[in-house]
Amino acid sequence: MTREWPRRLKTRREYVDAIFRRIAPRYDLLTRVLSFGQDRRWKEAAIARLPPPRPDGVLLDLATGTAELPLLARARGRPERIVAVDRSRSMLARGREKARAAGAAGIDFVVGDLNAVPVTRETFDAVLVGYGLRYPIDLRAVLAGIHRSLKPGGVLVALDFGIPPNPVLRRVLFGYLLVTGTLWGLFLHGRPGTYWHIVESLRAYPGQQGLASLMREVGFERVEVEERLFGSAAVVHGARPPVTA
Repeated sequence: MTREWPRRLKTRREYVDAIFRRIAPRYDLLTRVLSFGQDRRWKEAAIARLPPPRPDGVLLDLATGTAELPLLARARGRPERIVAVDRSRSMLARGREKARAAGAAGIDFVVGDLNAVPVTRETFDAVLVGYGLRYPIDLRAVLAGIHRSLKPGGVLVALDFGIPPNPVLRRVLFGYLLVTGTLWGLFLHGRPGTYWHIVESLRAYPGQQGLASLMREVGFERVEVEERLFGSAAVVHGARPPVTA
């Protein structure tokens, strides 16, 4: 049924681009369904891990999708300028529509590839990534780039589906995502495999503990993993060390 997660950058880009062009209008609905209805709560937990608000601060939301995290940050009173980056123009268009409807100002939407986002060193107070770190070809290199983009003391907060340490729960999660994704793919798009990429990418993903280890390797400190639903999802966060006198 499912395929091996593409290992070549060009192949993966083509595969993922085709998927997100198709699912952009339904992305928010499916995120809620596939997260057992917990998506909003998980995103609230991610926003809660941001540093104290700064009116002159700048936040970066990588793989922003339809801008759910930037809009939630605004709804929670975050005053910072937010740069929302995604490779999919379809997803960005949906995010812009939602921002206009919500009257959310100060969100800049930028087309950019998570594998090589061109950002200046020490620019951002925090970087958010929601459901995005399963997609890079070289996850360690992406994390190193995020680390460089943060100001000293800045934080990375990443939310994603997790890999439960218990093998039985892991099979249950993957089975749930595959069966539910197949049914919704048929119902919404007439294509059963539309959402199989979630399981395909998870099978190639190091998981929340692997992500935390890579973050430590590239220089993050105070790295913590907050698991939800027995490891079915996780918020992983860490900080770039502050400048010491």
